[in-house]
Amino acid sequence: MNNSPLLGNVGIMMRVKKFFSGGSFIRNVLVLTGGTAFAQLLVVAVSPLLTRMYRPEDFGTLAVYASLLSVLAVIASLRYELAILLPDTEEDAANIMVLSLLTLVGMTALTGILVWVFGDALVQQVNAPALGPYLWLLPCSVFGVGLYQILNYWSVRKREFGRVAATKVRQSTAQVITQIACGLMAWRPLGLLLGDAIGRIGGSGTLARSVFRTDRTALKAVSGTRMKQMAVRYKRFPLLTSFSSLFNSAGLQLPPLLLVMFFGTQIGGFYALVQRVVGAPMTMVGQSVAQVFFGESARLARENPVALKKLYFKAASKLFLLGGVPIGLLALVAPWAFELIFGDEWGEAGIYIQIMTLGFIAQFVVVPLSQTLNMLERQGMQLAWDIFRFVIIIGGLVLSSVLKLPAREAIVIYGAGMFVCYVVLFFLSAQAVIQHSKKGTQHEQHQG
Repeated sequence: MNNSPLLGNVGIMMRVKKFFSGGSFIRNVLVLTGGTAFAQLLVVAVSPLLTRMYRPEDFGTLAVYASLLSVLAVIASLRYELAILLPDTEEDAANIMVLSLLTLVGMTALTGILVWVFGDALVQQVNAPALGPYLWLLPCSVFGVGLYQILNYWSVRKREFGRVAATKVRQSTAQVITQIACGLMAWRPLGLLLGDAIGRIGGSGTLARSVFRTDRTALKAVSGTRMKQMAVRYKRFPLLTSFSSLFNSAGLQLPPLLLVMFFGTQIGGFYALVQRVVGAPMTMVGQSVAQVFFGESARLARENPVALKKLYFKAASKLFLLGGVPIGLLALVAPWAFELIFGDEWGEAGIYIQIMTLGFIAQFVVVPLSQTLNMLERQGMQLAWDIFRFVIIIGGLVLSSVLKLPAREAIVIYGAGMFVCYVVLFFLSAQAVIQHSKKGTQHEQHQG
């Protein structure tokens, strides 16, 4: 046995190298998650400064705004943007991209009308009157987020992961600069809302310039007739996936809104900080991995179903190793660390992290793989799961309110619901991948 520290470190480095050696998939994941991780690190790093500029109630108002925006954003293009990855030709993909943009314009106009007509009633219903003067930001943000999503999926199709990663750094930089500048001028809660909106929109210009500069040939093939054909060919995305995504987003975004409604903006503010420091970084890294996984798995589903099964389980095991340890360690020190870093009044947020640890780990593993059912065109099963999760999560919080449980017990029910739902999705997706692999094997044997 060799106990040399140097050789021991070499051994560790070899294991790390082996862990990450997985071909283009891992390289693309590292490029995209590297940019995303840096961007989120920037957001987390300025949080101690922001928690001293803004009150928990301001963060609660931000949580309500972010929830409304996130629910609307997923159907901004009726999910046609997901279909950009699927056609064999660039010309068909370009037609779907323009179709998505036209859909986005219509949905933005509809959002503006709804805000104008029902805005006042909405802020009263969600117990966030401070949001009222700033609801005009909502349709603007829906258009910005939708535009970025469409251009983002086009860039993923083109495998331009480096450019996408750069835009995520610009988004976070714009967000924190705006929030700090407005905080210095005591623009509360406008600074948090404006920074969030600018951060989500940022990067669209860079991606748009790239499209017009390098993909003019494909764009010249766009026509009304072909767009109609593509709209019909991929009609399951607006008819099923958009509803599925709406339930999915509602299950994710309504909890902070309900916490504000049932327990007040202070509890909503604690939860918002948890999401900012833990939930949002996990989600953004997970979405980055998901984009690469979606692109790679869509190719393997067509060309090599057996390899798709291997990719699915390999990605899941590595995500568990990467996410489980740091989240578990954070949970051990979260209450003490939150009081030290963010101020004495934020210790309760650290306790929420401890309560939701298992749910966060399950989320980190499953979210990057969560488009598997859509990719295999099993939208019906995906819709059933999204409805199941909506009922479990939202039903649990409503039940907590009906039973007049304290906020901590409501968080316990929410965290347990998260864990159960993500475990169910993992096994549903695994079953679909295994069945697809068996069909591929049988097809090859038949061809042979």
